[in-house]
Amino acid sequence: VLFWGLPLANLIFFMISWESPAIVIFAGVLWYACLAIYRASAKIHRKGINIARITGRLSRLRRLLYRSVQSVPLIGKRKNPFFALKMVSIDIEKGMFGLIGPNGAGKTTLMRIVCGILDQSFGKITFNGLDTGRHREELQGLIGYLPQEFGLYENMTAVEFLNYQAILKNINSRKERDERIEQVLSAVHITGRKDDRIGTFSGGMKQRIGIAQILLHMPRVLVVDEPTAGLDPRERIRFRNLLQELSRDRIVIFSTHIIEDISSSCNKVAVLSRGRLRFLGTPAELAGRAAGKVWQFSVPAEEFRKIRGSYDIIHHIRVEDRIRVRALQGSRPVAEAVQVTPTLEDAYIWMQRREGADESS
Repeated sequence: VLFWGLPLANLIFFMISWESPAIVIFAGVLWYACLAIYRASAKIHRKGINIARITGRLSRLRRLLYRSVQSVPLIGKRKNPFFALKMVSIDIEKGMFGLIGPNGAGKTTLMRIVCGILDQSFGKITFNGLDTGRHREELQGLIGYLPQEFGLYENMTAVEFLNYQAILKNINSRKERDERIEQVLSAVHITGRKDDRIGTFSGGMKQRIGIAQILLHMPRVLVVDEPTAGLDPRERIRFRNLLQELSRDRIVIFSTHIIEDISSSCNKVAVLSRGRLRFLGTPAELAGRAAGKVWQFSVPAEEFRKIRGSYDIIHHIRVEDRIRVRALQGSRPVAEAVQVTPTLEDAYIWMQRREGADESS
C-alpha cells in the first residue's frame, strides 16, 4: 500500500495545489515508471532469472523488457555481492598451521586478512587470543608474508639482494645488516652459495631466499602462500623442513594444495571450501572423519569400468589380471572389500564429497 499508494496520494495533493495538470501527469508517469523498473529489477535479482533463457508466451517481449530494466543505472542495474569468506573465525597458536582447500576456497583472501592487507567484515582471526582486527597496526610489524608469486633481482647475489632489502627495512647499521644477513642465510641453509647470483638458483632455493628476505625483520608470524607449488619432491621436503624449523619459536601459516605437506608438518589444520570453514583441528582428527569410509578391494579388469562411476575411487592399480581399488563409500561396496586406515587425503576428499551432496540436496 505504501509502495504504490503513497506516490498516488502525493500526486493528488500536487494536482490540487498546482495549476498545471500536465506537469503532475508527467511526474506521475515518471514516478511510477521508476517504481516499476525498481520492482522488476528486484524480481530478476531475487529469483535469479536468466534473461537469455526465457521461453514461453511473449518471451521475446519479456526478454526485451528485462534487458531494458537492467540497462537503467541505479534503480535497474544490480550486481550480486561476492563474499570470498563467510563468517570465518580462527585462533592460531604457535607452530605450523596448515590451510587447505580447492581453488577459489578463500585461502589467499584469508591470508591477506591475516596480514592486514584486507579488512575483515565478519568473523574473527586471532593469534594466541590477540584479535588481528583490533590490533591490526601493532601486528603488521610482526608479520612476514611470502606470496605465491614474488619478484627477485636475479642479477644480484644472495648477499647483495638481502643487503638491499635490509636497507629498505631501515636496518641502517652496516654491522647489524651483516649480522642479520648471515643469520637468515644460515636459517635457510644457503650460506655456501651466498655469493652466487640468484638467477643460478633452483626454484626451491629461490623460495628460501624469499623466506630469508622476510626473516630480516624477525617476524613473529610467518605467512606463506603455496610455497611448494612447482617444486620437485626433494626441494619440497627441504622447504617443508625449513618451515618446521622456523615454527619452533613463531607461528607459521602454511597454505598448500599438497595434502602430504600438511600431514607431515602441521600441528593444526583448517579446511576451507566456498568461503566457509569446514574443519578446524589436528591432522589426526581430520583423518578420523573418514574412519570406516575407506575400502580396498580388487575386481577383474573387465568389471572395473562398470563400477568406476559408482564409487569415489582414490586410486587403482593393475595386479596381473585384476584391478586393486581404494575407494570411499559409506557402506561396504562389495562383499570382499576390507576397511583400511584413512589418510588425510582420504578425509579431505570425503569432506568434499559430503559438501557436494549437501548442496545438491
